[in-house]
Amino acid sequence: MKTAPMAIAALASLALLGAASAQVAGRGRLDAASDAQDAMDDALFATPNSTTPAPLSNLYATAPDLEAQAPSPQFRANALLPLGWNSNADELSQGGTSSGQWRPVGNLSWASPIGDLPLRATVTGFAETDRTFQASNVDLDKTGGSGRLQLVDPANDQAFSPYFVIGPRWDFIPTFDNQISARQDFNLGFNKRFNFDANFQQVAAAADTSSQTVWSLGMTAFLQRRLREPGVSSNAAFVIPSLSYASGQSWSASFAVEFLSRWFDQNSFGLSSACEVQPIATLEYVVPAAALGGERNAALLGHPAIDLQGSYLKVWSNGPGGGFEQWQTVAALKMGWRF
Repeated sequence: MKTAPMAIAALASLALLGAASAQVAGRGRLDAASDAQDAMDDALFATPNSTTPAPLSNLYATAPDLEAQAPSPQFRANALLPLGWNSNADELSQGGTSSGQWRPVGNLSWASPIGDLPLRATVTGFAETDRTFQASNVDLDKTGGSGRLQLVDPANDQAFSPYFVIGPRWDFIPTFDNQISARQDFNLGFNKRFNFDANFQQVAAAADTSSQTVWSLGMTAFLQRRLREPGVSSNAAFVIPSLSYASGQSWSASFAVEFLSRWFDQNSFGLSSACEVQPIATLEYVVPAAALGGERNAALLGHPAIDLQGSYLKVWSNGPGGGFEQWQTVAALKMGWRF
């Protein structure tokens, strides 16, 4: 059944402002929910895994190759198959639904140097399907991408690296049926990382220090302008410290905290601001090539890795029923291909 455009816009606007019903809340808190899920997905992709190729764009400064210059144009394809549990799937301030969830993600990325300039261009595209077992009212399909222009030092993959990102996204009622919202993000920020060896001595600057690095400390910070239709556009500030640890070829771990403050444009609903904090811990095991029948089979299968992740999200908002908290645990199969 088709709904009149004005009715859809009204429903989405109310949902974005935290209306009390489970269906409206689940459909509508798209900013808090999507920012949290993006952070979790990027944390899975950002583990210091030297075997499974990672996407060429990421939130975290400690993600593999993020501040390094691309020696030549390259493509990567990545997939996540996460199965998890969510303590508050419909993101209610009280009485939220606890549910299992399934959130497969596919990602394509391309990066290239820009002539002889210390610049790197990165383009990504993704599709994601969110499904819950006990709260189908919040099920959502998403597609989008990003274009990133980044200043890099070709001789130092630990250098201060400012960047600008444009990131569109579209949300759909399952399964990629009616579009319910669209948004456009403009991010201006920087990454900075510090790499250390097993004795916690800083690794000397070089174009590629990954083979010597055991520990990495990173900082990401950026300002964002988000245009949303329907709903309320906003400005935001993100600060994301991160830590990663690589133990040999198979095991790695990471920890990050996303701090986020968002200020909404003037609106008739009384919503002005929201703050979020989200610590995320991730443990990863790379399946050995020998267990898959050899290196060729491992490459064809995307050098699969198994990840375990835990996350806690706390949101404060002055909107009606706008604040909530949410625990999530995830077990995920991660794969990547380099072209």
